[in-house]
Amino acid sequence: MTTTFGEVDQDADAIAWRLRVRAADVVAALDGASTTKIVAAAWQDRALAYLRAGVRVSTEDGGACAQTRAALARDPREPEATLELTAVFSCPARSRLHLHYELFFETDRFHQAFMRLGAGLASAGGEGSLVFRDGAREAVLVALSSANEHGSFARDVAAYLKLGGIHILTGYDHLCFLMALLLAAGLSRRSSRHAPSAIAQAASPREAIVRTIRLVSAFTIAHSLTLISQAFHPGLVSARWVEPAIAFSVAYVGVENLLPRLPRFRYGVVFGFGLVHGLGFASVLHEIGLPKRGFLLSLIAFNLGVELGQLAVLSLAFPIVLMAARRNPITYERWGLRLGSTVISVLGVVWLIARLSAI
Repeated sequence: MTTTFGEVDQDADAIAWRLRVRAADVVAALDGASTTKIVAAAWQDRALAYLRAGVRVSTEDGGACAQTRAALARDPREPEATLELTAVFSCPARSRLHLHYELFFETDRFHQAFMRLGAGLASAGGEGSLVFRDGAREAVLVALSSANEHGSFARDVAAYLKLGGIHILTGYDHLCFLMALLLAAGLSRRSSRHAPSAIAQAASPREAIVRTIRLVSAFTIAHSLTLISQAFHPGLVSARWVEPAIAFSVAYVGVENLLPRLPRFRYGVVFGFGLVHGLGFASVLHEIGLPKRGFLLSLIAFNLGVELGQLAVLSLAFPIVLMAARRNPITYERWGLRLGSTVISVLGVVWLIARLSAI
């Protein structure tokens, strides 16, 4: 899944839209050529044409705001080849403007774009950020002349709470990691070929609940530590290998579930991988950016949003896992735990290969 980040600011009658994208994603959207060619002048021109055509601003009556300037440059701060587009639109003073985003959906229907709104700007819902996805490619922007600056602090906190929830709910690698943990929590004993009398046994509700709470708590504490540390000390840990490490964690817990025994030392493993996932959350938050005013509360809100999204998923999935395991432990072990873990481990390996090749 591709993801882009950016900011939208207003200066007099101009709207400046800045967008950061991975060079590899641009190349894939064009024709799948080598990423290194994106730095050539011809590729720069093609990339600029593609990106500037994918972002538009219009007035409420449908009139287009003229794109007066557009520039593309490589972001030297990022270890991975990253391009930054700056597009400036001339818009007459209006109470509402419409932002149109049409990038990468042709190659990735799950693509998302997170946009932070500058001071004095808000979405139609009063939030300080926007998320574009397939099916929601247009957003209404309330301009400075009509934006209610009163309560903007509370809007920022609410926006980061929502962004945290959206990130975990659309972060399929994080969800796969959690699901692998949950699948194994449904059984208290595994079947063994070497001991025919040792057959799968379902965990009691209390046992499954306690085990799940402990695992999720270890994951939550760990990723909160690294998320907060990276937010206060950006660059403390290089983000270059974070995404491949997250993919490896998914593959690891999936494969571990396939072994003919209950996973050993899982709490320690989950805590260690939780630290890595926290770095992934931090890299997303770094791209989105945190406001200077209300920095700490926005950080806490983002983390709380992650936890609430995580809790929502577990609340839906846990009863299903427990019910299936208790109804027929042997069938659950074969088709629930083993098949589910196989799919998760394969996805982890695919993500790992793809992310390593992009480095």
